[in-house]
Amino acid sequence: MSNVSIEEKLSKSNEQKINNINYNDFISRGGAFLIVPFGEGAIFSREDFSEDQKMFLTAAEEFAVKELAPISKDLNIYNKDLTLKVFRKMGELGFAGIDIPEKFGGLGLDKTTACIVAEVLSKCKSASMMTTFSAHTGIATLPIIWYGNDQQKEKYLPKMASGEWMGCYALTEPSAGSDAMGGTTKAELSEDGKHYILNGQKIYITNGSWADVCVTFAKVNGKYTGFIVDKNCEGYVIGEEEKKMGIKASSTVTLYFENCKVPIENVLGEVGQGGPIAFNVLYTGRYKLGVTTVAGAKYTISAALDFANEREQFSRPISKFDMIKKKFANMVTRTWEADNVNYMTSGSIDKEIAKVDSENEDYYLHVQKIIEDHSIEASICKVIGSETLAYVVDESVQVLGGAGFIEEYGMAGVYRDERINRIFEGTNEINRLLISSMTLKKAILEELPLRDAISMRSKNWLSEISGNSQFPDLENVVEYCRSATLFILNELILKYGQDMKNHQWVLEPFANMISSLSIVDTGLKRIEKIDSKAENLEVLELSICQQYTMLNTEMTKILSHIHSGNELKNINKMIQDYQHQLNYYPDEISLMDKVAARLYKHGKYYLD
Repeated sequence: MSNVSIEEKLSKSNEQKINNINYNDFISRGGAFLIVPFGEGAIFSREDFSEDQKMFLTAAEEFAVKELAPISKDLNIYNKDLTLKVFRKMGELGFAGIDIPEKFGGLGLDKTTACIVAEVLSKCKSASMMTTFSAHTGIATLPIIWYGNDQQKEKYLPKMASGEWMGCYALTEPSAGSDAMGGTTKAELSEDGKHYILNGQKIYITNGSWADVCVTFAKVNGKYTGFIVDKNCEGYVIGEEEKKMGIKASSTVTLYFENCKVPIENVLGEVGQGGPIAFNVLYTGRYKLGVTTVAGAKYTISAALDFANEREQFSRPISKFDMIKKKFANMVTRTWEADNVNYMTSGSIDKEIAKVDSENEDYYLHVQKIIEDHSIEASICKVIGSETLAYVVDESVQVLGGAGFIEEYGMAGVYRDERINRIFEGTNEINRLLISSMTLKKAILEELPLRDAISMRSKNWLSEISGNSQFPDLENVVEYCRSATLFILNELILKYGQDMKNHQWVLEPFANMISSLSIVDTGLKRIEKIDSKAENLEVLELSICQQYTMLNTEMTKILSHIHSGNELKNINKMIQDYQHQLNYYPDEISLMDKVAARLYKHGKYYLD
């Protein structure tokens, strides 16, 4: 498709017939927040948890709080025997098989319930234990569920569900990190045709030294292919444990395949299907990482607040000082934002999956496509979740002051553990590229009616106001943000066409705009369904205030790069006119003060 044809599709709106959009057709589609206005959409949130989901929440929370949290210090020190003991207990309780179908010994939970379990298990206060758990239940197990044949599923899944076997996922190579397809590990068919002989190495493999089962990838005559490797396969060599900055109690090793003999029946999927296998499971890993990082942010906020209330300077607790209040207000707001987007994403995925007959022989193919369709949301969850936790932990160290730098107080360990999350499941840089490029893809392939949405808003950024919101001023701001994001998408396509995907200077700020839109859209749509709104409304108001500022900053950055002179001047004048129409001049300091006061009243994170 040429650049000209893209322009023809996405510009010159006054020359095109604008199609009315039936928003109901897109509410649970990936990227829906880009087009579905407040008055036409609804999102899944905590208020929609079913009784069954609440039951799983309670069971997982009881295990994490009563059995794991008391030994959290031990779980944060490398101890293979203890970790495996806890892991097997997770298996006995069903948690190790949350995504594994019931017919293979698992719980077969929907995506939201699996997220709930992962979130509340994080109350064990051990990032290392959660890393071990998440790698097993996600990227190590899902490839077999989705792509394995019946014989493979029957052999591996029951023992992986019970906790008898642990799994790992080996993708990264010394020369292939973000560019995973550039790996050099090779697999050649043996002379007798019974085995593939693998040669190569995989690095930074979570669970690597403890795993009984390894999902890995190698090239067969140049075709990227998935394999299931048993730990007792000849030529499967486990390297020494890496000495890591954080998550020190988890296993991270290099795996060496030295003429490793893998039975031919252990090819996962088809020869040459390794790319989809490798990448499709990462989407799930991303939104689940969003969940576990937000869980960590919640208990870190509470720990920092306890210290701030106890620590006195100048004859009063440091929590009384305004700059400390500012830190806590922002911690709470960012955590709330990420939490909303996490469950919006899982709920949307579940709604689409519910339309598919689970007895359909292509059921898991449909599931994969639905999750891939939500790739924008998955990457947003990963980015804002990991960066929220990074912000919360960094500010918590600052609240603790010198104590934050001392191992005895624990925050130093949390600081080290946190850092990996912006690298796991694709770096945040890669995920920002995905957010922007997948939005471009949906526009070009018309997977969403982005052309019509751009056209409908081209003459009036505030044309899609419902008039029935309880908070019309906030709705106006959200719709402004949606129109601004669509406007920038159109401007970038007009400037670069399909080559937009190669211009990272603008892709990064555009991804930030998309993320800000998802945050304010989800927050406003959630607040309308909450009965007791006051506590959430205070946070929503601060969230919209800050995201509106951020979105405008990123938009200005992009426009100043792609336009100049009178053209830029005219565009800026148009945007200023819309901002004047909004008449939106929030008092950010007062909003932060309200959120901090509410947190202090509760004494802990309070928005669950």
